[in-house]
Amino acid sequence: MDSRKCQTARVPRQSRGTFPVGNIRGLQLTSFAELVQRSVVEGFVEWSINERGMKGLSIKPRIGMIAAVVKNHPKFAGTDYSWFKTLADSIPLEDESELKKRKAARYLEYEIFETIPMAIHAEVNSSFRKKRTHHAACLATEELLIRWLLILPWRQRNIRECRIGGPNPNVFKGKISPFSDLDRPAWVIDQQARNPETEFWQFSFAPAETKTKVEARAILPKHLIEPLEEYLAKYRPELLNGKTSVNLFLNRAGRALQASSIRNIVEQWTFRCGDVRMNPHQARDSFAFRWLKEHPRDFLLLSKILWHRNIQTTINTYGARFNVSSGMCAVEEWIEQREGRAA
Repeated sequence: MDSRKCQTARVPRQSRGTFPVGNIRGLQLTSFAELVQRSVVEGFVEWSINERGMKGLSIKPRIGMIAAVVKNHPKFAGTDYSWFKTLADSIPLEDESELKKRKAARYLEYEIFETIPMAIHAEVNSSFRKKRTHHAACLATEELLIRWLLILPWRQRNIRECRIGGPNPNVFKGKISPFSDLDRPAWVIDQQARNPETEFWQFSFAPAETKTKVEARAILPKHLIEPLEEYLAKYRPELLNGKTSVNLFLNRAGRALQASSIRNIVEQWTFRCGDVRMNPHQARDSFAFRWLKEHPRDFLLLSKILWHRNIQTTINTYGARFNVSSGMCAVEEWIEQREGRAA
């Protein structure tokens, strides 16, 4: 944590009353300094685990944040808080297998996730026929958002910052230079051969615009072009209602979608269609696990799809899903292929 930020952090004042956490041990705590006593913090950790059933991975970062504040705030200079590390190290963490089970229970299988756009599309058409054009436009945004995540599993920050206009759009239509280093799918090569002046939808994020500080540039997959152009021509103007915005994904007021709105959209539709409240990052998981199920050796390509800087990040995050049983399935498939060739 940046010590400069810590030095400007506010310490709760006594005049604001007692701290509810004191109720755990029947204490009347009236200052932050009283709160960060070893016996109080240890009691809170014990209560969180035994009474609330919280997991170590949820508690440990919170203890770390408190420790960083008292370590760097001038009000607490000279006080020994080294016991925070001892306490944090003593917090039991979940067994890795249990953690995997919990994580798996929170995401929707890709096969179910990919049915959601059609369900939304039916409601878009129904609303449009009933002349509920604004409601249809809101639903069309949600449909395009889910389609986007199915094909381009971006972090929600990049969804929010997806610009279709302004001086520096990162989703745009333009010609591709013959000297460009962009890989081109066959349909693009074919169209360029027939007409070198053809313009194609592309996206481009500078390193400063991505979490991993990698440049992300590519041609937009053709499966998104028709839904995108329909949204731009038919529904986005309805949301704007005469206003202007550089953002692609808009809310009902014609402003850029916020993080909470994107989360609500994904959670609402995954719960409605799959009985699981999956957040936008878990949508990335769903994509990644399905990709590796069908391309088990393609960690390198998956790392590029997810904009990871290092392939090891991809392996550490998603390779854990594969175990000895995955290896045995691969062996069985390999033996069958060899037997087929021998026959």
